[in-house]
Amino acid sequence: MFQNSNGTETIVGQASEVTNAAWGSIGGLLDTLVARLPYLLAGILVLCLFYLLGRLAKAIFWSTSRRTRMDERLRILFARLIVFSIFVIGIFTAFTVIVPGFTFGDMIAGLGFTSFVIGFATRDILNNLLSGMLILWQHPFSTGDHIFVGNHQGTVEFIGVRATSLRKDDGELVLIPNGEMYSSALIVRRAGAARRMSVRVMVGYGAELDLVKKLCLKALGAVNRVLNEPQPSALVTDLAAEGIVVSVSFWINTNEAKPQEVFDRAAINVVDALRQAGIRVYNYSPEESKMPAESPAIKKKSEIEM
Repeated sequence: MFQNSNGTETIVGQASEVTNAAWGSIGGLLDTLVARLPYLLAGILVLCLFYLLGRLAKAIFWSTSRRTRMDERLRILFARLIVFSIFVIGIFTAFTVIVPGFTFGDMIAGLGFTSFVIGFATRDILNNLLSGMLILWQHPFSTGDHIFVGNHQGTVEFIGVRATSLRKDDGELVLIPNGEMYSSALIVRRAGAARRMSVRVMVGYGAELDLVKKLCLKALGAVNRVLNEPQPSALVTDLAAEGIVVSVSFWINTNEAKPQEVFDRAAINVVDALRQAGIRVYNYSPEESKMPAESPAIKKKSEIEM
């Protein structure tokens, strides 16, 4: 009984010490909080002032940029960046008010390695973001233009901050990162401008070339959406071992016609006209005839030069 009584007293004493320590810590925390309350209020006030300053700067930028030709999406992005930057500076300033010993140098030193890691992990995102900003600023192409980039081609449907959307002739939508768009060589055909297309056919050396060109031009005359100005042309462009290559060029308006559909009808009309006249159309391989690299091959009937 005596031992149990001593054990109980020991436990009670330890519990009392823990309780006193806890209450002492809470009391000290409350005293510290009360002592720092003016600094906390001042820090919150500074943060609110910087927030209002950011909103004011955004309003000023939005009003002054309205008179310029800056892209709307670029204006929105810059306005948000202004508010965000000023608010971040406000947070750092509020820290220096709440904790007098805290300085911007301490924050920069603490965030140095973290910023490096974040920057390395997001380098592709930042590259696309900056490239998108430059594209929207410089306007190398616009919505509705037909462009060629790498292995892709299509009509520009949307220019975003991160990526550009291309609608291909077959209806597929391609999203290309702006980093690739800005760093790659582009061929741009403006919206609504006349677009040159070409059908290449190969005929034998025994064919009468003047008749071949006449038949090709007549076949193009029956194709809708082929423009009369500039006038279509038919020219001999290569002499291969297998035969003579005749390039039939014509123009279309990209606002009124789909290139793939017009080419399909033009190729069918040209090949049918030659066959009906008894002129044989051969297969064509540009590698064997050493045709220039930028010229597309004609296989079976023909192929478009985009």
